Amino acid sequence: MIPSNRAQLAYWNGPIGHMWAEAQEKRDRDHAPMTEALLALAAASPGEHVLDIGCGSGTTTLRLAQQVGPDGSVTGIDLSGPMLTVAAHRARESGSLAQFIEGDVTDHHFEPKHFDLAVSQFGVMFFADPAQSLANVFAAMKEGGRIAFVCWRASTENPWSAVPESAAKPLLPPMEPVPPDAPGRYSFANPDRVKSILLSAGFHAPDIQTFDARIHLGTTPEDAASSSIDAGPLARTLAEADEDTRKRVREAVTARLAREMGPGGVYLNAGCWLVAAKA
Repeated sequence: MIPSNRAQLAYWNGPIGHMWAEAQEKRDRDHAPMTEALLALAAASPGEHVLDIGCGSGTTTLRLAQQVGPDGSVTGIDLSGPMLTVAAHRARESGSLAQFIEGDVTDHHFEPKHFDLAVSQFGVMFFADPAQSLANVFAAMKEGGRIAFVCWRASTENPWSAVPESAAKPLLPPMEPVPPDAPGRYSFANPDRVKSILLSAGFHAPDIQTFDARIHLGTTPEDAASSSIDAGPLARTLAEADEDTRKRVREAVTARLAREMGPGGVYLNAGCWLVAAKA
């Protein structure tokens, strides 16, 4: 593993990684529209060999394995041991032939020119050097292969995270501004940067399309606040907060999300890029 990715290794194997693993079913529901759009874009075919980048708890990996069938193969790779444990369990329970690797995409020794397709659902934004990471993926792609991924647009286009975070902000200590290109949720928000990264990695003909969806945060404001705080956009921010701060943030976020209550609960908009390129 390259040293610059060690912070991500610690993060995704710590409390947040365990929370995401435990919240797999809810996260699958939240991301269902993006998952379907990504799989349609990727268009995996029977017999293809597929790499799932940042596969997490295996949702896209298992779906892709169904699509390629027994004559193909799907390999999911992720840093997070807790989420991969869930992924492997799901594969065993379903009889899936999907395989999983706990490792760093940036310097993992993939078989050269092996994959027809590389896919990622919200996994590409966390690399310290995404061009280097995707160049390693490119080296593992067959000529004529393709990559497809979904990533978040800017925070301002994602009320599902921006609304609870803005409600919590007055109750939290001032934080240093994060550079827009720093590894994290919105590091791929700039489509020109995304194209530049893909071209630097060796891919060509990048195509970027907008995709919008609604995320169901919860059936009540309290559920929605828990979704945001316990394993959502505020989880990292509040990871080391004291109990009083967490209590006051929860109250403020609950009150703010109550204003978004509608039929069926709290729904907020999510804005993504659907990205495709060729090897």
